[in-house]
Amino acid sequence: MESVPLPPEYPYTRVLDEIAQAGYAGTELGPFGFLPSDPSALQKELERRKLTLCSAFIAFELANAEALKPGLEQVERTAKLLNDLACHLLILSDEITAERSAVAGRASKTQQHSYTEKDWRQAKHAITEVLNICGKFGLRLAFHHHAGTHIETPEEIEHLFSLFAPNDLGLCLDTGHCVFGGGDPVAVLARYLDRLRCLHLKDIDKKRLEEARDKRLDFYAAVRRGVFAPLGKGVVDFPGILQAIGKNGFDGWVVVEQDVLAGGRNATAPLDNAVAGRTFLKKLGV
Repeated sequence: MESVPLPPEYPYTRVLDEIAQAGYAGTELGPFGFLPSDPSALQKELERRKLTLCSAFIAFELANAEALKPGLEQVERTAKLLNDLACHLLILSDEITAERSAVAGRASKTQQHSYTEKDWRQAKHAITEVLNICGKFGLRLAFHHHAGTHIETPEEIEHLFSLFAPNDLGLCLDTGHCVFGGGDPVAVLARYLDRLRCLHLKDIDKKRLEEARDKRLDFYAAVRRGVFAPLGKGVVDFPGILQAIGKNGFDGWVVVEQDVLAGGRNATAPLDNAVAGRTFLKKLGV
């Protein structure tokens, strides 16, 4: 998401308290340094609330050779912390860029903003280096397709996974970003069930998505307009998705997310939002 200061009224202690209060069993790491980076201190904070660290998310510009060294340094320190807390999943994404943010949700209609063959080679090299670090720490790697990046559309996801074996590079399916990028989450899930490592549940407001496309809004403007709806208030087929992973015996983490930005729609009352999401899933038997 956009690089903005974290709201001072939400220190990590309050965030963890509200995650537990809303009825969730775990949390992702979040931006490195937001939660305690000392493994002992972090473990104590999680145990106090009966929470588990399920994964960590990292993004850097995969096709930018200059971003590789700092990106891998970020991966290394995060992987070490995950390993120290017996957490075994790292989630990787390309970083949002201005050019792709500008065409987010419409990228399948334009080729000039796609990776070149040289870019794909560099991205493959970067991901291979991340895989090497993950192997050193006993982590699995899942790729998160993210709106506003160079791996957003179904075609781009397909090309990425053609470069890596299922046992090497897994999928973090984000239902909201999948729809935003022009995909069908149920279809994507069916195609890549053997790669599924974790599931990010997010909903999409169809009317606001159409508005974002018609008005050619960039990714951040679309988020501020409320394109991501509370769970169950949008177009994502959650029963279909949950039925598919149930039949497949999926035993990974299912993470509830809500992409919001300060000053935008749906950005108030995070606890209420989290509780509503958990209540919705309980009605579906989760």
